[in-house]
Amino acid sequence: MNISTIGVIGHGRFGSFFSDLVLPMVFPKAKIFISSRTSKDKRVVNFDIVANSDLIIPAVPIRKMPNVLKKLSRNISKSSIVMEVCSVNKLPVEWMKEILPKFTPLISSHPLFGRSSYEKVRGDLSKLTMVMYPVRINNTQYTFIRDAFSKVVNIVRMSPDSHDKKAAKFQFLSHLIGGVLHRLDLNRSEIDTESASRMFDMIEVLNSDSLVLFEDIYKFNLYAKHELEKFDKVYKKINGKLLK
Repeated sequence: MNISTIGVIGHGRFGSFFSDLVLPMVFPKAKIFISSRTSKDKRVVNFDIVANSDLIIPAVPIRKMPNVLKKLSRNISKSSIVMEVCSVNKLPVEWMKEILPKFTPLISSHPLFGRSSYEKVRGDLSKLTMVMYPVRINNTQYTFIRDAFSKVVNIVRMSPDSHDKKAAKFQFLSHLIGGVLHRLDLNRSEIDTESASRMFDMIEVLNSDSLVLFEDIYKFNLYAKHELEKFDKVYKKINGKLLK
């Protein structure tokens, strides 16, 4: 098989990063089309063209996925493959299976990086990781796409449910802690320890992400609420000991 056209829906912070810097490395010969209401990128085309691409990637906030999928379901080509790239996988996968035609091959994925991470490794994608899982797709199609990505980025196979359980622990909690630290208005100093320096690195990376993403991770990752409750209990326990 071959991927000669890629349709990216959305051209925000992640969509522009993925279509500008990642996809051209994974599929160097593919033509990239973009659907966006606000972007002035020369690759922006009519939605129908995007919906007829070999590989379609909705790169929109999680909260917008259902409406985007409904629109896509009315226009999608029978030969198109859809790959979601959300920070939450379980619900978006359920939405894709429910809304898109039964004939549409589906892949779940989560690039565990963005522009900030990309810049920190100086564009070396081999140092970054992407979760991927075949939802409803034949092995030949999935293997071709997985292998194309694995040539430039580290691919980890993980089911949507397993991904969300782990992501609730590492991604949601890291965003939570990073948000708290950011609001304390901390600044680097000349006496920072190594651990403090790493803390500031984390704050800088996490706060390049939007508040919308953080809210969506909490709202749509079914395991995030439990992790927040655990965090709150531990914080209260530690706080109680310190105030004795």
